[in-house]
Amino acid sequence: MSKLFTSLILSIGLLSSSLSADELKNSLNRMLNEKDKKPSINLSNINLDGKPRYVKKAPVTRSKKAVVATVNGKKIVKRDADNYLKERTKGRVKNFDLLSRKQRKNLIKELAFPIVAIQVAQKELSAGEKDAIYSRTWMQKQAVGITISDDDAMVIYKQIERQAEDRNETDRLLPFETVKNKIKSQMLEKSILGKLMESVEIEIL
Repeated sequence: MSKLFTSLILSIGLLSSSLSADELKNSLNRMLNEKDKKPSINLSNINLDGKPRYVKKAPVTRSKKAVVATVNGKKIVKRDADNYLKERTKGRVKNFDLLSRKQRKNLIKELAFPIVAIQVAQKELSAGEKDAIYSRTWMQKQAVGITISDDDAMVIYKQIERQAEDRNETDRLLPFETVKNKIKSQMLEKSILGKLMESVEIEIL
């Protein structure tokens, strides 16, 4: 109580220039007689000399369906940007909105390349060139499920070797390792076309 009284006297002393003696006495009596109903608070850990700390505001994240950019009028939604970012960073970053504005622009430029390429191709390629691309793309898709081993290719190479011997042209026969991949490619194409033509109805007129 003596400490509290001393602190109050010092505080009031600083304000004595603006308070009269009677007002000071009355104020002091009220403060001493009034019971403090508030619970005490431990302020021992507060650093009054430290700089204020500001809490960084959490970034706003848009929905997966939100449009994050347009490329020649074509919309790019956040889901596509997130998926590309996840692939680009090998899973380390998955949220497009967490990137800086410059990083977002660079990422959209990468995403824009195939979009722009398709738009230009549709305008500049002829019908025949488009058909060739479709055919090649379809062939590549079918090839994923087909495996041709070196032993399979060796069987065909032996056939070619026997034919070369029959024609006395063995000197023109290239080593297996040199033609192996070409033989595999031809076998793959033959296998795909064989399955494709099984269901084709052909009528000669």
